[in-house]
Amino acid sequence: MSRQFKVTVNGREYDVSVLELTTGQATPVPSAISHVSPMPASSASASATAPTTSAAPSAPAAAGNGDVVAGMGGVIVEVDAKVGQTVAAGDRLLVLEAMKMKTPIVANKGGQITRVLVSPGDAVESGQALVTIV
Repeated sequence: MSRQFKVTVNGREYDVSVLELTTGQATPVPSAISHVSPMPASSASASATAPTTSAAPSAPAAAGNGDVVAGMGGVIVEVDAKVGQTVAAGDRLLVLEAMKMKTPIVANKGGQITRVLVSPGDAVESGQALVTIV
């Protein structure tokens, strides 16, 4: 039998569906987690099973046309891109570190950089806009 829960982690709410393997026992079953999905901020609400004790952090701006986005969450360690700079597709714009691995983030198209939205040391989430190229 699958049971639904709301879980708050670092101020962010998640809907969690857990498959119950045994009934009537409080046995941890971490391998039975079948689905975890973040809740959109608009549908987040406090409930008796998972009270919200802190305000949720503000979400990063949605990526638009021409934005280069983070492929995963991590910390920005280097920024090579500068506003006004002309780049070609494949040019390195910045370096993202995640799980002790440094990953170069490259231009997805050629053009001129109009915005650099991050600085070294900034924590970013997957899908967050980093640089805008037009």
